[in-house]
Amino acid sequence: MDTALIVACSSLVLAAASLGWQVATWHMDGRRVRVALLHGLVSGGGVYSGKVEARGHPRDLKPLYRQGIRGTEVIGVAVTNVGRAPVRIDRISIALAEGGMSYVPINETIGPALPHRLPPGETESWYAEADAARALVSATRAAGLRASDDVRAVVELGTGDEKRTRRTVTVGTAR
Repeated sequence: MDTALIVACSSLVLAAASLGWQVATWHMDGRRVRVALLHGLVSGGGVYSGKVEARGHPRDLKPLYRQGIRGTEVIGVAVTNVGRAPVRIDRISIALAEGGMSYVPINETIGPALPHRLPPGETESWYAEADAARALVSATRAAGLRASDDVRAVVELGTGDEKRTRRTVTVGTAR
């Protein structure tokens, strides 16, 4: 009787482990992306940018200005496909951290044309002018709605899912 109980318990543990592995591999096979919020400066044919720090402060662009680099301040998003299947990026937007309003740049994004097919293991970045984010904050407040000075990037996938950056960046209001 004890041997039968041991075999039954072992079978149950093995079946549970197998089921867990199947669920994990099914999840890993899908389309999965990671998004990171970027801030920087577009100048000439390139972008000087980096990830926004946890504090949410914009990157310090003064060292670039001191070196004579001039351009347009931008907020961007880096999208990395960490899944095993290609994913389609349909739209990017800049959204208020509070308030629900967003700005969708149409034919004004800096980066690959949208929609864009992102193969597994690849990263692409898109940028929008920071002044558009400031205008979003100002317009929301002018409409009498509550809005913070913080914005985040939002990526809409071909599946209809939206991925929001965890971090936000403080942009203030339009100058």
